[in-house]
Amino acid sequence: MIGNVFPWGKTGYTILEEGELDPTSHSLRIRHYLVADRQGETLPQRFPSLDVARAYIEELEASAART
Repeated sequence: MIGNVFPWGKTGYTILEEGELDPTSHSLRIRHYLVADRQGETLPQRFPSLDVARAYIEELEASAART
C-alpha cells in the first residue's frame, strides 16, 4: 500500500511511502520508501528511510549536472 508522497529535488522526483495497514491502529506501517521519476515510473531500488531516498535523488541530480 502506498502512503504519503513527497516531492523532492529540482527535476520532478517524488518519494513514496510503501507499507502495510496496521489492523489495530488503522495506520500505515512503513516498510520502505520508493523513488519515482517525473514520468511517474518508480525506480527499482527500495530505501530504508526518507533521508536515504532524499540523498539518492540529490546524488542523481548532482550526477546529471556534472554530465
